[in-house]
Amino acid sequence: MNLEVIKHRDILFRDLLRAIAMKSVGWSYSLESQVRWIVDNMHDEDEHVFLKDGDKDMAYMTLSPVTGMLNGSLASFLGVGCVCSAKPGMGGGGMLMLNVNELIKERKTLGLLFCKNELVKFYSKYGWQLIPKQALILEPGHDSINTMLFNCHVDGVLEYKDKLF
Repeated sequence: MNLEVIKHRDILFRDLLRAIAMKSVGWSYSLESQVRWIVDNMHDEDEHVFLKDGDKDMAYMTLSPVTGMLNGSLASFLGVGCVCSAKPGMGGGGMLMLNVNELIKERKTLGLLFCKNELVKFYSKYGWQLIPKQALILEPGHDSINTMLFNCHVDGVLEYKDKLF
């Protein structure tokens, strides 16, 4: 299995349709609403990441370069979003996380994601650290979800005011 990484500014419509097909497995939004979300929320430097087995898409996620303050210093992160699998429960999401973890390390950067309570155990299996609420400063309204980091440790506080992804 290998990763196919496409910058948002370079993505073709057929690849957007592939992404939407993957997202539609877990989320029942119309094609129009998903295209609208992508147009409204993704930026040129964001990336679409497909886990492929030969020519078959197995899983998908987005990566967004974002910044925050970590332990009092400016830090760059790759924000992980929209993690989904063609066949949930069959290991595609986990394989995608393992491959993206390697990508994060290769790029010598940090990983950041936001998730619901029921997904903390999944991401923890792949080395992501849950950040306690008392170690976070988030925009109002963003504090109702969990924050997780990869490839770093929070000794103090994570302050994040960039976009959600």
